[in-house]
Amino acid sequence: MENDSTKSVTLKRYVISVLIIWTVLISVSLAWNIVQNKSNTREIAYNLAHLTLKKDTLYRHWNADHGGVYAFVTKDTPPNPYLAHIPERDITTPSGKLLTLVNPAYMTRQVNELAQKESDTFTRVTSLKPLNPKNAPDPWETEALSAFETGAKEMATIETRGGRKVMRMMIPFTTEKACLKCHAAQGYKEGDIRGGISAMLNIEPLLSISRRYITWLSLAHLLLWFAGIGVFIQAALRLSISEQKRKQVEQEREKLIDDLRENISNIKTLQGIIPICASCKKIRNDQGYWEQVEVYVRDHTEADFSHSICEECARKLYPEIYKNR
Repeated sequence: MENDSTKSVTLKRYVISVLIIWTVLISVSLAWNIVQNKSNTREIAYNLAHLTLKKDTLYRHWNADHGGVYAFVTKDTPPNPYLAHIPERDITTPSGKLLTLVNPAYMTRQVNELAQKESDTFTRVTSLKPLNPKNAPDPWETEALSAFETGAKEMATIETRGGRKVMRMMIPFTTEKACLKCHAAQGYKEGDIRGGISAMLNIEPLLSISRRYITWLSLAHLLLWFAGIGVFIQAALRLSISEQKRKQVEQEREKLIDDLRENISNIKTLQGIIPICASCKKIRNDQGYWEQVEVYVRDHTEADFSHSICEECARKLYPEIYKNR
């Protein structure tokens, strides 16, 4: 049976083990939720960038399917020198206004310039063999375009630009029949990878929401941890009080047993057949000697005698004193 010291140590170890397990569970839960939140934030950023590219690809397809569109020649929309080989790059309306051909790349570049002024999301078209040097790829885009040449379907990463986090995504452009009007001179054939369209999305607003969520999530887990600790401590105190009461009851029981043992050890009893004289009432002891009754009882019990005389004996022994009574 365990002694009190061993039981106390066992209880402390049990409480410490429970607290450690609870702390680990809360920590794992918090870590898992943080990882999930970051993963969800990245997925949202990915979907937004993908949606942006999908939208730009659709209106580029619309432009290419129509063989390009014409727009009035202005300061911001001069004739595209990289389309000079097209006979009808510039036309004149019946009223004498000059129109110029705007192909998908020209349109995308103008939309991108407008987007850079008015939003944090913009796209651009680039290629390893661009018609316009302004559309030359940066190192990240060059890596993506090279990957497309080996069969990659897209490239998406999160990086820091200008002190803020951005999602960058790029998908390839496959040369279609409508594209050959402008790009056949570059040697492209239908089905060739001739470049790609990339999007850059500022994800700081998403990250700000994510950080606030993580802060509240951390506070919630901290409160839950404290609540659990409080419950465990309260349970430990109850166990400790119960153990103290058990010890007290056990001590009282042991004391009672000791007292009973001491009392029992002090009790002497007379048992069996005791030889006694029929006349003088002396008792024969174990050694064969005759002893007065009071001596024998005193030696074999805890009792003692106080001598006196009864009235009957007094009358016999002292008749002169008791004759008139």
